[in-house]
Amino acid sequence: MRKPRERSKNGFYHVCMRGVNRQDIFLEQEDKKIFLKFLEKYSVKYKVEIHSYSLLNNHIHLEIKDINQNISIFMQCLCSVYARYFNFKYDRIGHLFQERYASEVIKNESQYLCVLRYILQNPVKAGISKTYNYKWSSYSSYVKKNPLVITAIAIKAFKNTNQLYNFIEEQNNHETFVDIKPTRREKEQFYIEKIKRLWMSKTPYLEPGLSRKEMVNKLSLLRKNNISISTISRITGIPRYLINLAK
Repeated sequence: MRKPRERSKNGFYHVCMRGVNRQDIFLEQEDKKIFLKFLEKYSVKYKVEIHSYSLLNNHIHLEIKDINQNISIFMQCLCSVYARYFNFKYDRIGHLFQERYASEVIKNESQYLCVLRYILQNPVKAGISKTYNYKWSSYSSYVKKNPLVITAIAIKAFKNTNQLYNFIEEQNNHETFVDIKPTRREKEQFYIEKIKRLWMSKTPYLEPGLSRKEMVNKLSLLRKNNISISTISRITGIPRYLINLAK
């Protein structure tokens, strides 16, 4: 028997939903754009305020204020409409999201700010991106107007946006909230794309014919960008002893 959800007295919740069997719910950037359009549409329809968000490949975090206790129907409509879009686009059938979204009550301003930080740091915890580089979160909303996101509470809590962003960047590994751990494939894909970008290459492999000096220089670039020896070796196929030559 399911445990009844705790009701928030102030209307604030942290919500997390993921793909069924941890499968990806976003396969292209366009999918995330479409999801954000649905999020805006149904947040207006059901009077649910969006205070922060982060969209990852196989799960989503939202910080919301449910003004009229519409959270259940809001989540149901949001998930079902996006699932229909996704199934039609990719010619699939069946459930897209895990049966029940996860939620927790946010009880005060301190917890509100910690949840906001946790959500915006999610790409970092997943090994995907730095907070300030991640396009699919509400991180930039405090300096660039975003009609989807309510920023007043977070901005008012600090003297200026620099203090707010410093708070967001603080590491607080002891904080635990509802979450979905990144899959190995998500982490692997992140490093593949990072290596390709650093090498300005279409593949994460060294081109043939490189001199030893050129190879060491390229590997040094990866080391300077905090990619571990084991990760470089696993993805590129280069033996660890050669990578150790790169400082």
